[in-house]
Amino acid sequence: MIQQDMLYLPSVNYIKKERFTGSYDGMRYMLEKKTRDEETLILACVWKEPFCFEKTREEDKEYMEFTLDKEGLAKAWDWLNEKQDEYAKKNK
Repeated sequence: MIQQDMLYLPSVNYIKKERFTGSYDGMRYMLEKKTRDEETLILACVWKEPFCFEKTREEDKEYMEFTLDKEGLAKAWDWLNEKQDEYAKKNK
């Protein structure tokens, strides 16, 4: 499970300003702010290691959008952990 303690979980304010990336057990992930029309969202993305976001083919990435607030950030972490479980099962 990806850590959600204060050392690893960025705040909503962090996401508003910076892209947050990490990796865990064969899966890389990214959270960043995305603006669509007049709505601002959290864009979450996961992909299989070993490559960075920029060097990974677009068809190898999976995206999900969440509201840019504490609830949306919590849902994004839940989604990342669900994806991690899927990656772990595929790689056994």
